[in-house]
Amino acid sequence: MKLKFQKNDLVSAINIVMKAVPAKSTMPVMECILLDASREQIRLVGNDTEFGIETICKGEILEAGKVALDAKLFSEIVRRLPQSEELSLDIETDERNVTVIRCENSVFKISGKDGNEFTMLPNIDRNQSVSLSQFTLKTIINQTIFSIAANDSNKKMTGELFEVSEDTLIVTSLDGHRISIRRTKLNDHYEKQKAIVPGKALNEISKILTGGVYDEVVLYFSRNHILFAFNDTVVVSRLIDGEYFHVAQMLSEDYETKVQVNRKQLMDSIERSTIFVRDNDKQPLVFKIEDGVLGLRISTDLGRMDAELPIRKTGKDLMIGFNPRFLVDALRNIEEEEVSLYMSIPRSPLFIRDDKGSYNYMILPVNFNADAI
Repeated sequence: MKLKFQKNDLVSAINIVMKAVPAKSTMPVMECILLDASREQIRLVGNDTEFGIETICKGEILEAGKVALDAKLFSEIVRRLPQSEELSLDIETDERNVTVIRCENSVFKISGKDGNEFTMLPNIDRNQSVSLSQFTLKTIINQTIFSIAANDSNKKMTGELFEVSEDTLIVTSLDGHRISIRRTKLNDHYEKQKAIVPGKALNEISKILTGGVYDEVVLYFSRNHILFAFNDTVVVSRLIDGEYFHVAQMLSEDYETKVQVNRKQLMDSIERSTIFVRDNDKQPLVFKIEDGVLGLRISTDLGRMDAELPIRKTGKDLMIGFNPRFLVDALRNIEEEEVSLYMSIPRSPLFIRDDKGSYNYMILPVNFNADAI
């Protein structure tokens, strides 16, 4: 195999597929990046068998072939080549997969592996698809990914439910303390689909998406996998098995107290309160809701903060506590200038939602000693 690249093109392709290369694998060939020039275009592939990425890289095929190269070594060599927009390099392999990388006055020789031993991405049926802009998908992921579970004691909590219903995409995540739901109108009507997509895959996809409003991404659903196709890149992820939680049963439209408040003022005040919160600290930020005023107080071993914000209140006065970081996560991902908070009693959850139904965040309260406040 003999190939010629512009350095910047190859670096970009390597950066994309590296996100799917496992640090350790029982099959050493899977710790490699596959360089596949057996067809008309050059493809780079990374695959940990649960999550894989394939991207097309600009380059010239002088002799066709394929080779698997140690991902860390290959990426380090290419990245450390001189910085120049016009810098080109040649990659050549022999019948024993020994690979030579030439660039200006530098020559690197590394041992490759047989490209035919590399596990390719699974073939996904492309009959069931949904199209939306890269900007929209990237936004949806950012607005929900923070409330997936960090550990896999319950596997379903480490993923997000993607649900297609006619012209609407509903994405849901939860971690046992909060729920995030985003509803997005699509430009067409589609068959019903439902899939639990691993959070790891969504995190990596959001880093690759350009976020362009006019750049399309197509989602293809199959029984065990989901495929994302955009630009010259294909991302395939195995789905999480099982039925997702019946989230509708956890939500309520009823409330006894409604607060309308400036979103940025509330978020800034809550962020200031986190100065006094260590990672393992369970002291809540306490809301004291009265006519026209929202009082905020937090008291920990590090110190105490009191603040007041002007609000419009409907219903009863209320004192209720929350994890301040959970509140910030939700508020940071809302675009409206004013937000509406719905509550009932100190032991019932808070709901942050809009009238259009495009978002709904539920956060469970934290118990506190009212006499100590």
